[in-house]
Amino acid sequence: MWDWSHLKGEGWVVHTLRSVKLAALLLASGAAMLVHIVIPFWQQPEALRVCAVADTLCAEMKKRKGRSLKM
Repeated sequence: MWDWSHLKGEGWVVHTLRSVKLAALLLASGAAMLVHIVIPFWQQPEALRVCAVADTLCAEMKKRKGRSLKM
């Protein structure tokens, strides 16, 4: 059975928008990594580098945690 309780604190729309944003970020950074493998001298854009992606993921999860604690 699917558990919908993880959506109670923030709502379906907010959850879906964050999921789409993070999925797009991860897919784009993966594609940039593949291009970097094929063309080694090409540098990924700063927003798609591993540290920037990790920072974005951490920031989004902290915002989510902060929102769920307020409710």
